[in-house]
Parts: sequence; C-alpha cells; structure tokens
Amino acid sequence: MGVTRKAWINYRDTRKLKLKDPIAIVGSPGLRSVGKLVIDALAEKSQPQLFAELFSYGFPSIYYGPSYLCAPSHVGAQIVKGNAVELPSVKLYTLNNKKQEQAPSRDVVIISGYQAHDALNHYMVADKLTDLFAELHIKKVISLGAQVIEEGIRCCATDVELLEEMSKYGIEKTHVDRFIGFSGLVAAIGREKGIKGVCLFANTAQNPAEPEYPDFDAAKGLLEKVGEIVGLKVDISDLEERSRSEGELIGAGITRESEEGGEQEREGDREELIGYA
Repeated sequence: MGVTRKAWINYRDTRKLKLKDPIAIVGSPGLRSVGKLVIDALAEKSQPQLFAELFSYGFPSIYYGPSYLCAPSHVGAQIVKGNAVELPSVKLYTLNNKKQEQAPSRDVVIISGYQAHDALNHYMVADKLTDLFAELHIKKVISLGAQVIEEGIRCCATDVELLEEMSKYGIEKTHVDRFIGFSGLVAAIGREKGIKGVCLFANTAQNPAEPEYPDFDAAKGLLEKVGEIVGLKVDISDLEERSRSEGELIGAGITRESEEGGEQEREGDREELIGYA
C-alpha cells in the first residue's frame, strides 16, 4: 500500500501577484540557525507582506535533534502568538520595490523555509516551491546557510557567471561539496527548471551539544552581504546586540555546550556534521 504525501499552498490574497524582476532569498533552520536568523531579520525589519504559505504532510511540529539531519520528530500543531494553533509551514513574503526606496529596481521574495522529516518530502516541497518561482517569473534564487571549514563567506552556484558575479562582492568559491537540507535542495531543483541559484555560506563553529544553537555574529555578516548583493539596506542592530550579549556570556565562562561525554564522542559528532546546512 502506498503512502500519501501531499504539499499545498495557501494564498493570503487571491489576486495574482505582479512582481518586477523578482529575486528570491531562501533560508531555513540549519547549522547554527544562520540562514534562519537572516530570514527572520529580513522579515522583521523590512516588514514584507506575507502572501502565501506552503504546507506539507512532511513537516513535523518538533524535532528531537538537528532538523536538517532528519532527526526524530513528532507531528502536531505549533502554538504561536496569542495562543493560536497553526501548522508548520514555509512562509513566503514579498518586499515590494514601490515601498522600498533603497531597492527600487526589483521586488524581493523572502522565503522562510522549514525542514521536512525525510528525503522524499524534502523533494516534494522543494519541487512545489520552485514551481511557484516559475509562475512568479523568479529567475534567480539566493540560498543561505553556514559552514564550519572555510573562513569568511563562501559560495557555490548553478553557473560560472554567478560565481564571477559573487567574486565582485569579495565572496570566494567554496571547496566543500555538500549543502544539506531544504535551502540547498531549492537551489538545485530550481536549476533543473531554468532558475539560476547561488548558495551563500557564512563561517560558523560547531556546537555539538546543540547544532542549531544560533550564531548571531555569522548571521550578521551574512545579512550584510545579502543586502549588498540585492541592493537592500538592512537593519543589523538586533543581530549585533545579540551577538555582543552572547560574547559577554561566553567571556564570563557561560556556555551552552554540555560538559558531559567524552572527547572522542564529540569528535565523531563533528565529523558527521561537517559540511553545509
């Protein structure tokens, strides 16, 4: 007997969205939550319009481990502001150029991603989202993530021209061959549909006890670079403050990494998690 898997999109407005030369920015939960932090900052500070949500049978409400590694999970509802219950979803925002003096040349679509619990559902959701990109005439996607191997911000892309374009912003090519999870899959599937994609990775450090524990400093650097590429002035003050507060805690000897467990076990965890997410 087959297993039913379903993904669907709910629109907040039934009117057809008309965008000018749109570019999409995609981030999701992942290594040190860097991509998610950038998207959250854009959604909060730029005040974009939520125009659609993508739902899936493959979205659990909670993970018991790194979501980008398909950790054990449970389905259910999420309790949000005002004690409302809702399904987990990929949220799609539009930043209209008419309301943004700093980005007059194009519209920006901001994608707050969500990790599915297995590979098949990941593919289904990414396929559904990139179909929507095609409908909206989005021809370029920037996917965000983090890495633990190379210094600075690195990139890979769907074609050589994009790599050359990124070099103009001081972003070097990566030499690592993995981008784990939703954001990377969106760029790769988009390529099969004629959508150009560039993947940007901020350098971070492993936290084996809590792999998704946020790295605000890495997110700040990535957000600044995204703003430079897209031509969008972004407010990084919150990330700066949270990064400073985190640094003070660490300086005082307060860390989130567990003191329990042997060093051998931690080294094994690092080897398994090395790469992009």
